[in-house]
Order: sequence, then structure tokens, then C-alpha cells
Amino acid sequence: MSILKKKYKQIALLLSLCLFGLWAFMGAGASLAWFTDTSNEVRNIFHIAEFDLVVSHRLEDGTFEELDGTQKIFEDEALYEPGYTQVVFLKVENRGTIPFDFKAAVNITDYTPAINVFGRSFNLQDHLTFGVLIADTEAELDAKLANRSLAAAIANMPLNNYSTNVASIDAGGEQYIALIVRMPEEVGNEANYRGSVQPRVELGLICNATQQH
Repeated sequence: MSILKKKYKQIALLLSLCLFGLWAFMGAGASLAWFTDTSNEVRNIFHIAEFDLVVSHRLEDGTFEELDGTQKIFEDEALYEPGYTQVVFLKVENRGTIPFDFKAAVNITDYTPAINVFGRSFNLQDHLTFGVLIADTEAELDAKLANRSLAAAIANMPLNNYSTNVASIDAGGEQYIALIVRMPEEVGNEANYRGSVQPRVELGLICNATQQH
């Protein structure tokens, strides 16, 4: 049997969520939020207490669970093979009093390379694609991802690239986000590992907000 006909081994993809601190960018010439002016004549104190950003993950029963930065939102034991697509749904809420521009950026925080059937080292993230979709309502987001082909079309960015999406959220408002990870159908045996070491990649989700001017 040729190499191209060999059955793919299970590729376990570990994806975790990391929520980093909230940043507030004030007007031109001002210090960042956690600095104060030490001059005796002028004291500029900037507060970020009004920012209250809450990110929740949609569970299988349709309810949302608030994230504290430790949860793993993708399935650890997902079988990634050509054509496989996984979608995670998030809700972002502005529970504060100041409208802000919200950014969701995904980066690679850790990974484990493996050896493919040709005896060459490879990284799993080089053979996966990624996409982010933002909608005003949960129903709108679900409609835009009604089937796998729609989700696959959105996941068209290389996973190993740092990507950012922006949404404006009013005080008391919310936005819904879909994170999509996919292994394209055209991926071949260059991503089919052999041996005892499974390829692995870990993602971090960075959420931040800046005050609208």
C-alpha cells in the first residue's frame, strides 16, 4: 500500500485560552493607565475601573460560562485530519460605563513538533488554518455558520500568523465571536506523523479594549 493511502493517525490538538489584562489607551500625550505624573504642579491620574470586559464560552447546552483565563475551550482529543473543522463560540460583554473598541488576537504560545511519514520534522500549526467571525447577536453568528462549508470559508488565515479582529461595543452592549480552526482537505502525508510523539499546538487568546475617542 502506498504512503498516500496510509490511514492518518490521530492528531491530538491542544488548544487553550489565555485572557490577558485589559489595556486602556487615553488621549494623545497622556501616560498609560497605571502610571501617574509625579510633578508637583500637575498630577494626571488615569483610571481603568470603568472598563468591565467579560468573555464567556458557549457550552454544549447553549448556555455561556464566564472565562477566567484557565479554561480550555477547544477539545483536547479532537481528531484533526484533512477536512476537519472545529468552531468555538464566545460572548464578549461590556459591563462597564465606557464604550470601547474590542480586539481579539490569537497567537501560538507553545507547540510540539513531530516526525512525518517521510522522516521529516513538521509543526502542526503549519498545516492548520484559522478564522474569526464577529456578529452583533448570537442568532446572526449561528446563521453565518449554518454549515461546515461556511465555517471552512472563514478559516482561511494561516494559524501561525498573529491575527486581530476589532468590534466596537457600547456600554452595556455585547458581541458574539466564533473562533474556527481547520485542517484543509489538501493537506497530505507531510502532516501525517509517525512515532510516539504527537504534534501539538497551544493557542492563547488575547482580549483587550481601548476607550473610544
